[in-house]
Amino acid sequence: MLRLGLVDFDTSHVVEFSQRFNQTHVASDQHVTGARVVAGIPGSSVMAPERIAGFQPQVEACGVEIVNTPDELLQRVDAVLITSLCGGAHLESARPFLEAGVPTFVDKPFANSWEDALALAELARKHDAFLWHASALRYTQEMQSLQSRLNEIGPLHGAVSYGPAWHADGNPGLLHYGIHSTEQLFALMGPGCESVVNMSTPQSDAVVGTWKDGRQGVVRGGRCGHTAYGILAFTEQGVLNELVSTKYAYRNLCQAIADAFQSKQAPVELDETLEVIRFLLAANESAKRDGSPVLLEEIGNTK
Repeated sequence: MLRLGLVDFDTSHVVEFSQRFNQTHVASDQHVTGARVVAGIPGSSVMAPERIAGFQPQVEACGVEIVNTPDELLQRVDAVLITSLCGGAHLESARPFLEAGVPTFVDKPFANSWEDALALAELARKHDAFLWHASALRYTQEMQSLQSRLNEIGPLHGAVSYGPAWHADGNPGLLHYGIHSTEQLFALMGPGCESVVNMSTPQSDAVVGTWKDGRQGVVRGGRCGHTAYGILAFTEQGVLNELVSTKYAYRNLCQAIADAFQSKQAPVELDETLEVIRFLLAANESAKRDGSPVLLEEIGNTK
């Protein structure tokens, strides 16, 4: 049984993950096999320090030991999950574990800046540490079914991914919640986006990405009214329309985490994760420029 550690308790994900990995306080159809959360560091918080005191006892109720330092956690675990609510905290929270070569999963958003994203990737490569990231929205039942159906009626010519895109101080613009719909889009389209245009209003973002092969993918992120998740996929033989349920999203993500830590095979390549972050940063920049196109290569390029 793989022993997992959690780092930073300011998000409900620490409760959701602990319940599923440890097979407690959730229905049996939510249980995950192959790994167990054995210890965690409550840590501190940039965005919501008041939430730690509420989530910590719920995590402890799952049988998780509380420790205070990375060294203590390293003595107890085989792999770690960095769960800080703020993407800007992930680099420093992950650093001691990557430097120790410990397999690491970083929760959303992977990073809040291109510099931090590159630094995380470089730390993993330098210390030969297994590192990966994914949104739970990649792992819904509907997304998995849709990907299977695309094999039958593809190729895919374009897609529209939609969902909530609420803002929060600490995770700029689309990085906070728009990352979920963006990861849905990339799960179908794959990497290779060159440029984005974001027609943003206080109520929503409409981001059009253009891929190197001419395909276009759209992320529609809402901040008012009903904000369900869904996907429209335009293929050679038809149009697929899926309203996405999150019922099994955490379970499927947690199972993917356990399986990936066992196999050391990342379901989402690190280069794709870096492109997702660059896409979101470019979309935020386009919004600042009143919808002007932004090349992804502009992000992080100061020349």
